Parts: sequence; C-alpha cells; structure tokens
Amino acid sequence: MFMEFRRSSLSADQSMPGMSTPRHSLLSGRFKQSFAYLTLRTRMPGIMQQIISHMQNNTPELVDEFGEDVRKDITSIVDAIERLKVDLNRDRYFTLFHGDEPDQAKWNAFLSELPKPKRSYFRACWLHAECYLYRRIFSFFEHSQYLKTYDYFAHLKQEDLKISVPSMKVLATATRQLQKDWTTFNKLMRLSLWSNHFEIQMNAILFEGPKNEKIDVLSLLIDLDHRILANESMLVWNCLIKAKKRAQKRIIVDYVCDNAGFELFTDLIFIEYLVDTGLATQVRMHVKAIPWYISDATRQDIEWTLDFLQHHPSDILSSLGHKFAELFRSKLVIIAPQTYFWTGPQPFFVMVDVDIELFKLLAGAELAIFKGDLNYRKLMGDYIWDPTEEFITCLRGFRPTNVCAMRTVKCEVICGLPEGVADSLVLSNPQWMTSGYYAVIQYTDSLRCNCCLLDQSEQDGIACDREKTVSCSIYQHSRPVR
Repeated sequence: MFMEFRRSSLSADQSMPGMSTPRHSLLSGRFKQSFAYLTLRTRMPGIMQQIISHMQNNTPELVDEFGEDVRKDITSIVDAIERLKVDLNRDRYFTLFHGDEPDQAKWNAFLSELPKPKRSYFRACWLHAECYLYRRIFSFFEHSQYLKTYDYFAHLKQEDLKISVPSMKVLATATRQLQKDWTTFNKLMRLSLWSNHFEIQMNAILFEGPKNEKIDVLSLLIDLDHRILANESMLVWNCLIKAKKRAQKRIIVDYVCDNAGFELFTDLIFIEYLVDTGLATQVRMHVKAIPWYISDATRQDIEWTLDFLQHHPSDILSSLGHKFAELFRSKLVIIAPQTYFWTGPQPFFVMVDVDIELFKLLAGAELAIFKGDLNYRKLMGDYIWDPTEEFITCLRGFRPTNVCAMRTVKCEVICGLPEGVADSLVLSNPQWMTSGYYAVIQYTDSLRCNCCLLDQSEQDGIACDREKTVSCSIYQHSRPVR
C-alpha cells in the first residue's frame, strides 16, 4: 500500500497567496498569479481527463489487440487517474511508489527527503509536483496486466507529424545539398529551435508563398532573430569547429531531445547536417524512458518516425527517411542508453550525485545540446533567477561538457538577458515569459579536468587538487535548493 500523507480536504485555492512567484525562489503552485498555479489548477486536470477519454474511446481497439480482459485494466487505470485528480485538487501530499517501478527507489528517496511543507502539489516546487504527476500516471499502466508499456500520448505525437507533412516536404527539399558553413548551420539551428512553437510549424502556404511561388525557407527563419533574446549560436559553432580542427578522432554530440512529431523531424535534419559536415562523428539522442509531458520523444517515437518517413508515398520524404535510418544503422546517430534521470524530479546540477554514469557519459562528449523548456527548467533548477544573471552562474556547476540550451520561452525561468530587456518586455507584454513567442540559445564551456572519466586506479595516479582547482567537474556543483 501507499505510504500516504494527507492535507485537509479543503481546496488548494483556500490557502494560496494571490501573487506571482517572487524573485529568487523556486517556482511553485502556491502563488496564484503564477504559471505554475495555472498549470496545476487547470492544465494538469485537463491532461488527465484527456487520458481518461482516450482510454475509454479507444477501448474497442484495445480489446481487439489484447482481448476482453483488458477492460479490467482500463477501468482500474481510469479510476486511479480520477483519484489522482482529486488528490491534486485538494493539495494532498505526495505518496511513495509501491510497485516494481524501475526508478522506485530513487523516487521514494527523493520524496522522503523533501521537507514536509513542500510535499503537497501546490506547495512543492512546480518541477517536483509536475514530474510526480506524470510519473504517477504511468505507474498506473505499469501495474496493469496488458498495458504496461502503453503510450497514451502516442496518437497525439503521431498526429502532429502527419499534419506536418506539407511542411516536411518543403523542408526536405530545402535542406538537400547544403553548404558546409556557418550560415547554413545557423539556419538549421534556428529551424530546430522554432519548430517547438506551433506558430512556426510552417505550412506549405507559408513556405511556398502566394501562387506557389517558392521562397527561401531557411532564410525566412533569420527574420525571427529579433525574437531570440540571448543568442550564442556562434559559440556553439566555434566549439564544434575547434574540435574538428584539432582532428579529433571522435567528436560526440549529446542531443537531449524535447518533443516528438514535427520537432523531432527538424532535430533529425539538424543532426544529419552535424554528421554530414563532420562537425560530429556521432550524435547520441537522449529520449524519455516513459510517456512524458504529452509530446516528449521516446525510443518508440523515433522508431515510428523513421518507419513513417521510409514508407511515405512522397519520394522526398521516403528518401529522407531511408537516409535517417542509414545514419542509425551505421551508428553515426544512436539512441543513448536509457536512463530514468530525464523523467526524475531533480535539477541537472545534482546529476553527479544521483546518476554518475549519465554524468560520465555527457562528460565524454564535445557538446551537449539541451532542447526545450522542461530541460531549461531543470538546467536552472526551476528557480526564479534575476533575468540578467549569467547562464554559467545559473547552471550551478553543471558543466560536464560544453553546454548549449535551446528553448522557446514558455515559463518564468530565464537568465542571461541584457540589462533592461526583461523590464521592457513586461511593459509591452506581461505574458511574454509564457507565450512561446521569444527564445534563447545559450552556451557555456565545460568545467572539467576529465578525472571523472578515469577508473579509480587511474585516478590514484593523478594530482587533482580538488580544494584549489576549479576544473574538476564532479566536485564543482552546488546543493539543491529546497
């Protein structure tokens, strides 16, 4: 049974301060004017109801696949999600996991260590509450007989790719035989960046213009540069060019993915370019181990996307799908080893404590690119920094390798902006931080001496003064903010 802690049955609204999240504090649903509160109060219950409706509407298909007994699983899962909705609405305490979840021990240790006042949905850090909800939902499926690996978000991700076919055809044509230069790199990086924002899921009309007149699709993206509030893409280019000029045998890029669907397609185009130009000898794609945040990419999403493209009736998409598949077969692009750290509640600066193997893996790369808003929140610790605080400071020592963050701005966490920019945007658009209209591309060099990559016997012979040097990445990290 769950170890369960309960608050009163009063709605969370009856004790929430009516204010936005103060500066220098963790994002939390306890502030009623915050985006965190809006998400927990409205968006998350809506997502849970969508899962319930999907399970109920999809029952005939599931019965065809698994047999009549699957109805018991569906009923049990729906009931569990309904109870979770009530717990969220009443701001009850988190409960420990009781099944055989692969990450159960780490989740339970994390929950047990939280201060009691921060164990309920609206009083916890928003990142903790939101991740807990998504993880709890999947646990209901893990405990079922037939639906242990069922992705209840798959139909949404697949539909997103299908409706983007006109855009993908145009992009596939526009990204063949590209120049191997900074200008092209710059355009493809922006393509990957802006594909996260629905408005920029360019349709064929936008791409082809009136009367089917062709336009330069990639150059169109440069016109959005005024919306990139911090742009350090040149530093990312320089990082890879320097590695290539050093004639390194291996230039590994870790690509921490965000969404499946159209965004994954644009990511694959960018990754293809990195490999084709020799800017990377291998790209490792890091995806989620379980269905996550509706649209986050999993291994199954990559496999489905490759299959969809290869078997598409469009010659250009089919050809590109076969090209992508060959990159995987030749191991120029691989899916990184599965880890539940990406679906845990921890910020990235504690990775060295909770998943040292993942930290070592990243430390062996030349560059790690973190895509999307959730990865950015975890890089920042879901903390309201001063908008002018430097990116390198807000990482709190998490620099296992050269780090790049690419995200459209969809929550109140941000840093690295020029003086006065945030104040000006507040005056012109009070919702600028949650609109997705703006974006950042931020970069910092690694902080490491590579001690972490050695076996203990090798470390014994190295003089690494960890009290004086600032170069050993394992020891340069801060403790989490509770």
